Amino acid sequence: MNIGDKVRFLHGKESGVITKKLDRGLVEVEIEDGFSIPVLQTELVIVAAEESIAFYGAGANDTQETKKKASQTGETSKEKGFNIAVVPLNDKLHSIYLLSAEKQDALVMVNEINGKSEERTILSEKLFSGAFIKLTERNIDHLNTWPSLSITILKEINQWSIAEKPEKIILKIKSKHFQKEPQFISTMSKAAYLIPLQATKSTTIQPTVIDTDHLRNEMFTVKAEQSGNRRVPTAEREIDLHIEAIRKDADQIPKDQILSIQLQTFEQKLNQAIMTGEDEIVFIHGVGNGVLKNKIHKYLSQSDNIKFFKDAHKEKFGYGATLIRIN
Repeated sequence: MNIGDKVRFLHGKESGVITKKLDRGLVEVEIEDGFSIPVLQTELVIVAAEESIAFYGAGANDTQETKKKASQTGETSKEKGFNIAVVPLNDKLHSIYLLSAEKQDALVMVNEINGKSEERTILSEKLFSGAFIKLTERNIDHLNTWPSLSITILKEINQWSIAEKPEKIILKIKSKHFQKEPQFISTMSKAAYLIPLQATKSTTIQPTVIDTDHLRNEMFTVKAEQSGNRRVPTAEREIDLHIEAIRKDADQIPKDQILSIQLQTFEQKLNQAIMTGEDEIVFIHGVGNGVLKNKIHKYLSQSDNIKFFKDAHKEKFGYGATLIRIN
């Protein structure tokens, strides 16, 4: 049995579609009222397309009519890449799915963003090629309060190849996504509002890059200048993390990428200071909305190489800089 197969229960009147594979021979089946329940595969029978009307009755006939109407009006969807599908269950309740039309399987993590920086994971698992996974259900009357979705996708490629960089996509579902009529999604056999993720603003998570030659030279410089146990500072003691100080093309960088660049610079400079034997270093992050400062302090609180950190020279920086004392 595969995700997307139509099934009926051997010992019950229910029928539905497989939406997820679970452990120990279990699968998750979404029944007609929109609820998903775990069922043993041995308790299910796959329903062929030509049998669906006989077993499903009017509900299956409605699906066939929806597909026929969609094909006549050009509303059948041709999915590409990764998509969010919002399926109306009734005039209020809607189910939200993540679909893959990619040729490769992918590891996905979906978080709900509550507030400015708090995230709650609602999905973290493998999404097979051509499959779909149900994320959550929402009341359309409360659309304005639906949290944004943070979707991280890592595509799987050949075993002996270098993995692609994960892609992080932030999506806010808005009323504009419901302006057109629902499209028939062939892989789901459902009508849904389709939101292509490629059309949203996205960022690729970049790994921290360390210049090994530069780092090696600086380490030799430290050893040559050290006397006894005294540490000789070789790295910059004050690092300005304002984007204008980091990048010359700051005015051309999308706003949703700025924080990622600032954090990469912070980690790179801190690692450099640790490796070159610095006693302390100051990062100027500004006050702003506090997101950058909070992320820096969270990182420092989890690092074994940090003796302590505090606000740096309030008379000079106010609360816009952090002094770090290194072990």
